[in-house]
Amino acid sequence: MRYLAAFVVLVLLAAQASSQQPDQKPQGTQSKNGGGAIVYSEGGAFLIEGPKGWTTDHEVGQELGVCCVFYPEGTTWDNAQTVMYPNVVTKGPGQKTLKEFMDHDVADFREHNPGMTYVDGEDLPLNRSRTAKLRYFYGVNKNSAEAVAYVDEDKIIAVIVASSRTTKALNDSIPLLRTVLRTYAYMDVKFAKGAKPATGQPFKLPND
Repeated sequence: MRYLAAFVVLVLLAAQASSQQPDQKPQGTQSKNGGGAIVYSEGGAFLIEGPKGWTTDHEVGQELGVCCVFYPEGTTWDNAQTVMYPNVVTKGPGQKTLKEFMDHDVADFREHNPGMTYVDGEDLPLNRSRTAKLRYFYGVNKNSAEAVAYVDEDKIIAVIVASSRTTKALNDSIPLLRTVLRTYAYMDVKFAKGAKPATGQPFKLPND
């Protein structure tokens, strides 16, 4: 399954949008100053907040096949130097472990960007003494750069992506990514048999 990367065309997001309801637009599709979302799939969910001073845009996110996207206030998804977004994957055949999934992610990136390179970064801290695996990708999607944080849960893998037009902009965004990951909270949700969960829903922080 391929993941959204900044500035990509919609055709790459078909696999992510399979459980979306594209005509459904939530109330309050944009929130500012650290708005966030509950991102969920069959097997589990997580809560994540965007960086302070950034816009959380649910409408653009749903158009792209994810719950929401984050970008700095005063910019847009199309012109921001750096954007972020959360995503979620339910573990399945060939992707039952974090290593299998990360290997698949590399292969998928390389298929579409043969010249890309990647390097593993240091683990990033979450709450409750947990960590996220960090991997940097360079030369993807019109030579942009990405930092992808992977959080391993029992039945899902949470993915939080920072994507930048330049390597410098990506490096500058890592402190913000660290802050975002500190807001991560796993939710052990259950779905009725036969139910098809959506990929996410918005929430507003008390000070919105």
